[in-house]
Amino acid sequence: MRKCVLVSLAILLSWGTLFAQDEDSSSGSEGGYFDAGDLAFEITGTPFTGGSLLDFGSFRARYAVTTNIVPRLGINMDLSNTQTTPDAVTNYSTYTLRPGCEYHFGIQDGFRSYAAFDFIVGQRITSRESTTDYSIDGATDVSFSGGTTSNRSYFQFGIGAGVGAEYHFGSRFYIGTEVGFNLYQQYNKEVTVNGELFQEKTKNSFGNINTMNSVRVGFKFL
Repeated sequence: MRKCVLVSLAILLSWGTLFAQDEDSSSGSEGGYFDAGDLAFEITGTPFTGGSLLDFGSFRARYAVTTNIVPRLGINMDLSNTQTTPDAVTNYSTYTLRPGCEYHFGIQDGFRSYAAFDFIVGQRITSRESTTDYSIDGATDVSFSGGTTSNRSYFQFGIGAGVGAEYHFGSRFYIGTEVGFNLYQQYNKEVTVNGELFQEKTKNSFGNINTMNSVRVGFKFL
C-alpha cells in the first residue's frame, strides 16, 4: 500500500509540473487558483510515523461551492485476508468516511488558509477462521488467560475540526498541510469463539489529535 501511495504521489507531482506550465492569465484570480465550481482530488499522509517517509492517510475530494466555501469528502479503506497458519485465515477490513466542509478565510495569489469541520463514520470488521483450531468472530485473536482481544470489531462515529493551509503552484497542482482533533463514540461488537460468547459488547468515548492529513498533495480536476 505504501509503495502505491508513493507512486501516486510521484504521478501527481509530474502532472502538477506539466499543468503549471499551461497556467493562463485568468489563473491569478482572487480565488488563488481554486474558485467556485472547481473540483480537486488529493492524497493525504503523515510523515515519519511508519516504515516509509510518508504514511498514507486518506483520499479526499473537494468541491468549491464559492471561493470561500469548500465541501469535502475523505475516504480511508483497508482490506486484508491473511493465512496465518496452513489451516487459519484472518480477515480484516476497515473504512472511515469523513464528509465535511472548509471555510477559506485567507486567500492571496496561490496561498490559501482555512478552517474545517468533519463528521466521522467508521467501521472495522474482523474474524479468524480455522478448520482445526478455534474460530473467532469479532476479533482477530484472543487471549484465554487474560480475556483480551486483538483488532476488535467496532462501529464508530464522531466529529473532527482542524485548520490548514495550501499553496497552489499553478492552475492544477497544490500541496498543503492540516492538523486538528477528533472526538469519537465507539461501539465494540461482541466477540465469540467457536460460537460461544467470549466478550460482551462495550462502548467507549475518546479523542485524539489528528495528524493523518498533515501532508496533502492535490490535483485540480475541473
